[in-house]
Amino acid sequence: MTKYSSEFKVKVVQEYLSGRVSYNSLCTKYSIPSTKPVREWVKQAQVHGLESLQRKHTKTFYSLEQKLAVVDYYQTSGAGVVSAAAHFGINASQVAVWMKIFKTEGVAGLRPKPRGRRSTVKHKKPKQVKKLELSEKEAYQQEILKLRGELYHTRMERDFLKKLGAVSKNNLPPKKQQ
Repeated sequence: MTKYSSEFKVKVVQEYLSGRVSYNSLCTKYSIPSTKPVREWVKQAQVHGLESLQRKHTKTFYSLEQKLAVVDYYQTSGAGVVSAAAHFGINASQVAVWMKIFKTEGVAGLRPKPRGRRSTVKHKKPKQVKKLELSEKEAYQQEILKLRGELYHTRMERDFLKKLGAVSKNNLPPKKQQ
């Protein structure tokens, strides 16, 4: 059960997009404790339209490739979790969970797990769960994602040092000529 209905979300977003009202005034008017959900609704509506605010009644399953695309976008674009979620049209908390799993377990953790109840036919003791081993393709994908993240951070550091050098050159006193 959601806290706010889809119709309520659309109403609030339309009122904000009309340009007459701020986030804070909408929150006080509709007794919303924080501006965060309103900002997320507006961003989602701007990127994917008002119909994206409708609640989906079916559980969505994401493939490994979809999860890796989201993780790759998050790492290489420098966008936040909310921006990455809005870009792909999924929930921001889902992106945060995938990022946490990817950092701790790698690509193997993002693989779809078997669902449902175990068969009651066999009554053997369960074997110790072995750590999932990566296939060769998944190992390459994980390495590529890791290297893209490192490349992005290295480029950011390089750009920062360039700007710092330019600023420090401008602040030096002029040299005396002999």
